[in-house]
Amino acid sequence: MLNDPPAPEDLPDAPKRPYAAVPPSVPREPAAGGGSSAQPSPRAIVAVAVVAVLLAVAALAVWRLGPLSDTPVAIPTTRTTSPGPTTSPTPSPSASSPSTSPTPAPGAASYPKELAAFYTQSLSWTACADDPTQQCSNMEVPVDYTKPTGDRFTLALRKAPALDPGQRVGSLVINPGGPGGSGVEYATYAQYVFSKQLRSVYDIVGFDPRGIGASDAVTCLTDTQMDTLFGDDPTPDTAAERRTLIDDADRITKSCAATGGERARHMGTTEVARDMDVMRVLLGDPKLNYFGVSYGTFLGALYADLFPKNVGRFVLDSAISPNQTDAQEMTYDIQGFESSIDAFISWCVARPDCALGSDEAAARGKIVTLLDTVEAKELKTSIPGLEKVGEGWTSFAIFMCLYSETSWPTLNKGLAQAFTGRGDVLLAKAMSVVERSTSGRYADTTYLQAMIPVRCEDWPRSPETPAVKAAQAKAQADHPLWARMTGELYDNCEAWPDAGRPLKGSTLAVGAAPILVIGNLRDPATPIGGTKQLAKDLDSGVLVTSDHDGHGTYLAGNSCVDAIVDRYLMKGAVPQDGKAC
Repeated sequence: MLNDPPAPEDLPDAPKRPYAAVPPSVPREPAAGGGSSAQPSPRAIVAVAVVAVLLAVAALAVWRLGPLSDTPVAIPTTRTTSPGPTTSPTPSPSASSPSTSPTPAPGAASYPKELAAFYTQSLSWTACADDPTQQCSNMEVPVDYTKPTGDRFTLALRKAPALDPGQRVGSLVINPGGPGGSGVEYATYAQYVFSKQLRSVYDIVGFDPRGIGASDAVTCLTDTQMDTLFGDDPTPDTAAERRTLIDDADRITKSCAATGGERARHMGTTEVARDMDVMRVLLGDPKLNYFGVSYGTFLGALYADLFPKNVGRFVLDSAISPNQTDAQEMTYDIQGFESSIDAFISWCVARPDCALGSDEAAARGKIVTLLDTVEAKELKTSIPGLEKVGEGWTSFAIFMCLYSETSWPTLNKGLAQAFTGRGDVLLAKAMSVVERSTSGRYADTTYLQAMIPVRCEDWPRSPETPAVKAAQAKAQADHPLWARMTGELYDNCEAWPDAGRPLKGSTLAVGAAPILVIGNLRDPATPIGGTKQLAKDLDSGVLVTSDHDGHGTYLAGNSCVDAIVDRYLMKGAVPQDGKAC
């Protein structure tokens, strides 16, 4: 029954990992003490970075995008396109290192002399405690690259060695998104997220970025603060309600900066990209081969712009451009959300049990009405401390269910229950994504801990002018369901002590080897408009699109895309720019 307490699978005590890059086929693993733990969530990931330019929760009430820019940066459109498949040089194979011996950095590597201590350190690989077939190691990088003799971050690395060492091409460094996603955990699931052919010729190497997970984690938010961010009314109706929303965001942002200190202020993506270049040399690769998903595409693009001559084979899946303006982001956000919600509605109304009825034209209005009702009355749940939940948790859950069509049945069930006044199913989904237990404890590895430091270091502040307000108001009036899902638009980083990374506003990665950019046509988190923009912004970007729903493209059900990615990474075969699969 809809009003029954949630079943264990609806409300897991051990939440699922929110990675767009982990497919739904990953098997359940034994839990400590018997039983089974929930499998990693298929293609779910952060809203504040993704929908919001950088994170995946950003299009929701939790972390709003900054106001729109008055003068969008002009992006050059002149670029070289490939007339057809070509082949780029294959990196020279290098021998796999023994599991217990150090890997010396190649002596001929080029790097600033003041960073020699980092580029010449050795990686000592040992068998991972939980899986002796994989290897684990650590490396050190400066907290502040302008002060290399100062404090250091220790980064955790994990490697799934190439299955066929004789055919080894090199290392493939990976990032699952976020910001806040664990590359170490991503590498743990290498056999599920990369084809066997690819794993035969590459060492799959994941790392936890600075400040995240096993890499000297920076924890700057309390459980109570994270609950506040989700619990605040995202669509204030009065000036006083809006002030409360913004005051809470400013207070928590300021607290994060103070608690995280200098380390939190050096978690920006530019510095993570510099860490990857140190890693490239320590892995013994003359060029970096890289696979990044969602926020990982932002990281890959910044690396390519900083080190274009060091780019090997790059795949950027479900992309965000570092040159994306707030105005462009809002346009893409609307496009991505509406194409995804329309796809869900079309699927739902064809079912006899659709919570939205059988009238496709009326379905959106029913969701708007539901959110209005939730704002006024809240939904009841069986979770202590969250016995009532409002729009923040509800809209976040709905949005996360759009990440993959495998979550559409959950969304249908959750909406049906919500229409009766209960929110257990939707809250279960939201809690699983943000790794909140039923006791109110957020996992130390939740990506939410990285949201504020990375977002605020990466994006410039945006002034709230009358023209900006007018543009936002028009967009919200024209797209009422999107407006209810997104909530108030404001700069959640205004209280952060640093100004953020300025937009470059010009062609990225000039002189780099061909970079493959892929994306689904109906992606709610990183809309296809942003993926297409990144392909254009990159001097050597090559676009491939997939006629699919959801977030995450490779190994998501399109064999055409999968074959293109594998041929490119294994053989250097570059597809025709604009290829549609």
